[in-house]
Amino acid sequence: MPINYALFSAVSGLGSNADGMSVVANNIANANTKSFKTDRAEFEDMFAVTLNERSQLGRGSRLRNITTLFNQGALTNTGQITDLSVQGEGFFIIKNEMAEVKESNGMFFTRQGSFRFDRDGKLTDPTGSRVQGFMPDPDSNNRLSVKMSDLQIISNVLPPRATSIVNVVANLDVRDRTPLDEFDLSRPLDTSNFASAVTIFDNFGYGRQAVIYYVKSPDQDKNAWDWYATVDGQEVSTDPQRNDRGKVLPAVIANGRVEFDEDGKPILPFLTKAGIPVGIDIVSKTDAFDVQFVNGARPQKLQFNFGPTIEEDYVLGAQGSTSIAARSGISFHSQDGYEAGYLKTIKIDLDGMIRGTYTNGLERRLGAMALATFPNNHGLQKVGRNNWITTPKAGEARIGLPQTSSRGSIYSASLEESNVDLAQQFVDMILTQRGFQANSKAITTTDTMLEEIINLKR
Repeated sequence: MPINYALFSAVSGLGSNADGMSVVANNIANANTKSFKTDRAEFEDMFAVTLNERSQLGRGSRLRNITTLFNQGALTNTGQITDLSVQGEGFFIIKNEMAEVKESNGMFFTRQGSFRFDRDGKLTDPTGSRVQGFMPDPDSNNRLSVKMSDLQIISNVLPPRATSIVNVVANLDVRDRTPLDEFDLSRPLDTSNFASAVTIFDNFGYGRQAVIYYVKSPDQDKNAWDWYATVDGQEVSTDPQRNDRGKVLPAVIANGRVEFDEDGKPILPFLTKAGIPVGIDIVSKTDAFDVQFVNGARPQKLQFNFGPTIEEDYVLGAQGSTSIAARSGISFHSQDGYEAGYLKTIKIDLDGMIRGTYTNGLERRLGAMALATFPNNHGLQKVGRNNWITTPKAGEARIGLPQTSSRGSIYSASLEESNVDLAQQFVDMILTQRGFQANSKAITTTDTMLEEIINLKR
């Protein structure tokens, strides 16, 4: 067997250990790189020479693979709301059609969540790549769209909304007697049993105070109350009614009757379609009143609901009004109108939901982050800048919302640190260095042996 085989084996050992040292050096260089994932060099032996049926002689080693270790890095607080980190297996999705990596088709995946809103309101990374997510769909009651797109704050202004429904949760004392006189707008407090106030808004976002007066019905066979919703007469007419002393009288903008059963619970003013459970497809039986305020406001329809509140997706909310033997009082009023507001703060929740708080006190959903997972993370290809692109080995990206499947949670105001273990890298460095030295020694020893062979001629 030629002695120079030993020389070739040692030379291959030098090369593989040099490659291993490059991997270690790269890990150490990126020990402070946010979201960097450690690489591990893996080696294999080279083809062997068969000496006989039972013996084979190795021909050295070579780098087999560089495996990226995707274990979780530590999260550190930054105080910047749009700094995001993932606790889980998910990757942020960013898009940049101008990127030089043609194989990406403009789509990249990253764990580095150092994002900011640009001048157009789009959430971007430092290179200008746009963060992907799910925006509210204005055509479907602001539910999240199923189509992924750029995350963007479309406007910093929340337009005003005219009140369309007022929910009243009150107790009307069943022991009260009917006033002697009929309800009179010139002296409403004297001709009613109870009153409450609520602010309603027109389409300009201008708030007007409405007072609701409650009058116990004289009908002895029913526990019923008549109600009158009033506003200042000048709010709805340029020539309002006045009393004998010239004082402007309230104007009734809506009125009706609410009835209670023997348990003091409201008889609901709506029915359900046959076979449809309550809260799924409600057919409203509540009258809608046409209201026209002055100062150029558009006409609006207004409903008053004394039963359980009907919330988003037609789910029954808070308990409705009652009429029991207890002092009359208001639990709460709610209505769906509001004045205009300006975006004040944003927050990003663990589930990736981006919410904005406005100066009018309201909170609105602005979008949701998208995360991607892969059948095989080790099939992803690094393209620099802490980005990866997908390959056939990685499998198709599974895109969805955070906190679904194994995508993980999103932590705002934090970034993921590198998962490089410096202690382990120093150990690997020593082993690699010793391996390199040993192979160098094998070369010099083989050279000495060859020299001895040459000297045999002398």
